[in-house]
Amino acid sequence: ESESWLDEVNRYIDGNFDYAIKYLQEKLPKAVISPREGTYLMWVDLSAYCDDEKKLEKYLLANSIVVNQGYTFGENGKGFIRINLACPRCLVEECVERLVEMLG
Repeated sequence: ESESWLDEVNRYIDGNFDYAIKYLQEKLPKAVISPREGTYLMWVDLSAYCDDEKKLEKYLLANSIVVNQGYTFGENGKGFIRINLACPRCLVEECVERLVEMLG
């Protein structure tokens, strides 16, 4: 009975992804965004901007950007951050704008 709600939520998350990917591709062209695999999480490789994950983590926190650090998920996650897209669009906008301010 909640199929329409789920469809609406998925469309909203898709919209957040579309917004974030377009913004980041325009403003941080060296960032590599992994394709979504049926999830509400966006994996972004920022190693072209900072190759030290601990330093990147400090910069992010100093700029009030709270994301999951990819290195906590293993060797393949180094250089990546994971952004939650299942939130209000204004938070996604704020996150990517701060990223651009910090790295751009």
